[in-house]
Amino acid sequence: MTAIAVAADPYHRAAVAYGRAESALIADEFVDQVLRPVSSAARFEQRSAFEWLIWLSAHDPGLAGLIDAARGHLLSRQVEYGGVARFLDICMGVAVGADLPEAGTARAVTDCADAALSTAILQHQTVVFADPLTPEQIRKDVDIATRLSRSGGNDFVLYYQPIVTLSDHRTVGYESLLRWNTEAGLLSPEVFLAVAEDTSLIVPIGRHAISEAIRALATVVVPTIGEHSFVSLNLSAQQLWDPTIARSVRDQIDANAVAARQVWIEIRENDAVDLGTPAARAVEQLHEIGCTICIDDLGSGFSALRYVRDLPVDVVKVDKTLIDGVLDDPASEALVHAIRDVAQSTGIAMVAEGVDDAALAPALRELGFEFAQGYLFGQPSPLPR
Repeated sequence: MTAIAVAADPYHRAAVAYGRAESALIADEFVDQVLRPVSSAARFEQRSAFEWLIWLSAHDPGLAGLIDAARGHLLSRQVEYGGVARFLDICMGVAVGADLPEAGTARAVTDCADAALSTAILQHQTVVFADPLTPEQIRKDVDIATRLSRSGGNDFVLYYQPIVTLSDHRTVGYESLLRWNTEAGLLSPEVFLAVAEDTSLIVPIGRHAISEAIRALATVVVPTIGEHSFVSLNLSAQQLWDPTIARSVRDQIDANAVAARQVWIEIRENDAVDLGTPAARAVEQLHEIGCTICIDDLGSGFSALRYVRDLPVDVVKVDKTLIDGVLDDPASEALVHAIRDVAQSTGIAMVAEGVDDAALAPALRELGFEFAQGYLFGQPSPLPR
């Protein structure tokens, strides 16, 4: 059997535009006009005003038709209702039982379809097909979110990776990296960060990390390295939408009596920080305070040039995927040259990320990199006390 979980108006845009009652009727019209005619053998179960579960036999050709109908609707998102075209978003999760050997019951197939629907909604996709790991990943995410919500500030610790000058390999600062101390051991952000951001738990967790990093700057880094040292903080787009983020950072800077320029604010290139949004305003406020604004993982996405144009950027950190190709990949070398030209023409400093090979250091110096970090210079670890 194949199950298709359908959600109409998953982002509540039609409900806002037309009211919830009318948008539910529009959703009914979509199912009646677009989906039901595709397969006479399909069985439709309405689970709520905006959700349906569609069952098809294993070899029903209607599956392809239903998928095509949903994707065709994506082009206009219009449904004829009362003689007027109405807007409606649709998301689908598809679970093909034959492709899911572990889903041996109707309940298991339904769970897979629901898990795929959840992914479709989160990723703003029209159709997502379930794979055997989809439900388990959803369960893991829910478990992580539950455990995160029960964790206190002391359950999170910061590790620090050195950032060095390429001229003499001297440590001049550190990137602070969050770790979660659990019963299963110390977990890196790759395990929990996406869930923390999706649930907004990153905001209180991030406040703790900001406080700890700036305190470490004042009590360990400056006394050890000197007044020109710095610590970088990684802020996600979710954190930047917090209207109090700039004030929180400033309060910690004042409380610890450090210079604002010693606090680097790292923004991932693939995070959406659009001009005119509260997130962009937060970046501007942090720059006005005196913080050093840094674009992280440059080269891993497509936003870098827009950020350099639209945001007050002081530093760019070039992603390891480009750095690794500097010696033997002409395309990577050309991209790094282009980044170097933009950085030099705008007065932006460059950091090479993920430097693990000593042979890279001379080439990076010639390319104009002032700073570098990577296992060649030190792995993330607690600061000495």
